[in-house]
Amino acid sequence: MLKPAFIDLSHHNTIPASLQATADAGIVGVIHKCTEGTGFVDSKSDARFYLTRDAGMMWGLYHFVRPGSMVEQVNHFLRAAAEISDEETMLVLDWEDAGVSLDDAVEFLQLVEERTGRAPVLYSGHVLKEALAGSPDPRISQYRLWLCQYASEPVMPPGYEDGCWAWQYTDKGEVPGVTPPTDLNAYDGTADELIAEWSGGAAVEPAPPSGITITVIVPPGVNVDIVTSKD
Repeated sequence: MLKPAFIDLSHHNTIPASLQATADAGIVGVIHKCTEGTGFVDSKSDARFYLTRDAGMMWGLYHFVRPGSMVEQVNHFLRAAAEISDEETMLVLDWEDAGVSLDDAVEFLQLVEERTGRAPVLYSGHVLKEALAGSPDPRISQYRLWLCQYASEPVMPPGYEDGCWAWQYTDKGEVPGVTPPTDLNAYDGTADELIAEWSGGAAVEPAPPSGITITVIVPPGVNVDIVTSKD
């Protein structure tokens, strides 16, 4: 039996009290709906941000994309996310609308990465498979795939033959702390590995040396003036 690693929620879900029981059951994180299209903001996302952090779990936000301007939707998503996110927050594109093209999805993902410096996750299933039409597209397969497929075994889309990043395997699950039914998601790795790669942020490069050391050998009786600069 699959063991869920994280859950995803929206305003449709009910949390009677807190998420502490959810965390105690081994759930590493929560990914919550943030926005949809260019106008909708999930009214419960702000409260769930604090509940998730209070329980010591990782936090993520997703945008349900609709046909239209990807620039406007990215702007809307990141504006709403700014108040309920931090440097550890995962950002997700939820691509379920077949009216959104492959080019649109790629544009959204690339814009989010350019604006935030972290690689977002792509959530999709049959819409992605139909859009790829049997051929991989390296523009999109460079992003982690959170596959939505309710089946006994996942079937990978072209470009993800090595497997998906995570698999949403049911929308009828149960976890402590959340009124069922709940979406459940499996991850092929340890909790520590999931936490380490959660945000999609690049590893921080070590800072360059603040200066260099120069050794000057001066013959006896010779005066030398040394001028330093931080350019």
